[in-house]
Amino acid sequence: MQINDRFFTAIALALIACTFSLSEVLVRFDHFYYDLGQRLSFKNAPDNIVIVAIDEASIDAIGNLPWSRRFHTELINHLINQKPKAIGFGVVFSEPERDAKEVDYAFAQAIKRAGNVVLPVLLEAPYVGGAVKQSLPIPPLASAVAGLGRLNVSLDADGVARSLYLWEGVSAADLSTVGLPHFSQSVLQVAHLLPAYINTVPPVIHPSKLSALDDAAQRLVSYSPRKVDFFGPPRHFDQISYVDVLANKYSSGFFKDKIVLVGVTALGGGDVLYTPVSSYSQPMPGIEFHANAIAAMQDSSLVVDAPSWVVTMLCALLAMLPLLWLPRMPPLKSVALIAIYFSTIILASLSIMHWWSVWIPASGALAAVLLAYPIWSWRKLNSAQLSLDKELQRLRDELAALGMVTEDSLDEANVDPLQSRILKVNLTAQHLRNLHKSRNDTLAFISHDIRAPLGAAMMLLDKFEANKYSQRMSKMLIRAHSMAEGFLQASRAEMANVNRFHELDMVSLTQQAIDDVYEISMAKKLKLHKDFPEECVWVRGDFGLLLRAVSNILLNAVKYSPERGVISVILNSNEQSMVLKVIDQGPGIPAKKIAKVFKRFSRAEGEHQAQEGSGLGLYFVSVTIKKHRGSVSVHSEEGRGATFIVSLPLERRKINRPIEYDRRKHHVSPFNDTI
Repeated sequence: MQINDRFFTAIALALIACTFSLSEVLVRFDHFYYDLGQRLSFKNAPDNIVIVAIDEASIDAIGNLPWSRRFHTELINHLINQKPKAIGFGVVFSEPERDAKEVDYAFAQAIKRAGNVVLPVLLEAPYVGGAVKQSLPIPPLASAVAGLGRLNVSLDADGVARSLYLWEGVSAADLSTVGLPHFSQSVLQVAHLLPAYINTVPPVIHPSKLSALDDAAQRLVSYSPRKVDFFGPPRHFDQISYVDVLANKYSSGFFKDKIVLVGVTALGGGDVLYTPVSSYSQPMPGIEFHANAIAAMQDSSLVVDAPSWVVTMLCALLAMLPLLWLPRMPPLKSVALIAIYFSTIILASLSIMHWWSVWIPASGALAAVLLAYPIWSWRKLNSAQLSLDKELQRLRDELAALGMVTEDSLDEANVDPLQSRILKVNLTAQHLRNLHKSRNDTLAFISHDIRAPLGAAMMLLDKFEANKYSQRMSKMLIRAHSMAEGFLQASRAEMANVNRFHELDMVSLTQQAIDDVYEISMAKKLKLHKDFPEECVWVRGDFGLLLRAVSNILLNAVKYSPERGVISVILNSNEQSMVLKVIDQGPGIPAKKIAKVFKRFSRAEGEHQAQEGSGLGLYFVSVTIKKHRGSVSVHSEEGRGATFIVSLPLERRKINRPIEYDRRKHHVSPFNDTI
């Protein structure tokens, strides 16, 4: 049944994980813990990227945007002397300078002298679903730049900027005529100017060929999505104010061999983006988003989405793993491990993203993991109900076969199924208790009433003259009487009420048991060595049952010990329990028969074993000791005697020691330490 439950639960969890993974219903939760991971893994921004910020101070000094391209020309002239690796503009130049063509010409000449300037291409859609228009820099500028790149950023469904496409552009009917690929350049195309990454980005499209796309734009085409592994929150990269560059307020060599990005950072002055590392109160300027993207390109840390089939298979596997511990753990520990496992999956997903730049959205597995315990509990409850119904019906059938009434009045129409089962269990349990009580009463009655006629028969037999038949009859009557006595004592031990146990001293009790076997021991001239502690050893139990149990062990040792043999009785205790050992020098018990000496009606029959006995003496010992939460065992080698070991837990509660049990003070034993 448990195998079926596991199989059903595993299939259910795998289907749940696959459904959520393929449908992307929980993609917002994937975004949530991706963003959390970004906030917890800030890194130092690379020192070879600097942002020339068109900030509030620059707007206050120069004026509102758009600015004349004279300022940009002056900026490039300043930067040329510093020899930066690349200059990327986040400002669109799709319209000529109004009534000042010479300004555009001067700007183009400055770009050409620099030789490493990248200008943006703007992709716009006039309405949702409409054709995408690609706005290029004006021809004089486009012919002078080292490369062109995309400026816009794609937003996820929740309006947050997390990713970009390495290729994105518009498709056109006449692309084949101009010999161009179907895509424009990737992020700002600055990265292609870095020697270490010249082979990892798309090839440069010569700007002069892109003019053919202006009127042919039809639809946006994107390729190779990547997530950005952000370095930090807004203003994490080095920034210098635009006006400070114009005023030469920077140290010598500040821009040398660096990637310089020029863009708007003033609030309300340009595009701002909500990112995983920014907030609604402090969004990230678009130019800084591109700085993070370029830095990730340098580190090869742009995050790749794992293939959907890999994600689905992995989520299904992760969803089934809780079945390794759910069948073995109690409910509280199972729920705790589910919570730990849930967090572990998230940490593993974020770690893979951080170390190997692969994003595995695990929301499908997480949803299935949260449902693992309820589904497993439902299956176990359903199996338990079916098993309970089956066993309950079997018990009721057995009771009916014994002639006991099992059809009790239950208005099942007005009782829910679970409550109905509980009522049936209670009624059946009551029948079983009554049957058990009847059985014990019958056993006790038979045992008691058998002893009376047996005793009378034995007394009458003694009055007749002894003959060859009387001795045989006497042995049979004695054995029957012993069996009846054994039945009675075993029944008493089985029915003992542990709630009526009280504190008693095992040292005094053992001493009394030794006194009780005095006469039979002297008849065999046995020597008995005692090793008892000086102080009392307190346990909780029934004095009569424990006394008889210890006496049975001693009588067993006396019965099988040879004449003039030695029996050792050792009692000691530790912090938790007391141990009583009875060691004899009898013939011992064969190893293969030790396991059955404490069973009902079982005796270790052997060459040296006595023929009389009912096989209930040591069974009584076992039942009594187990009732007292202890254990009894025997160690023996054939021909070398036997050692019976009784262990009982100590009574730890503070007690008033009854004087009647302290026999060492009020009773003189017929034995000294040695018989």
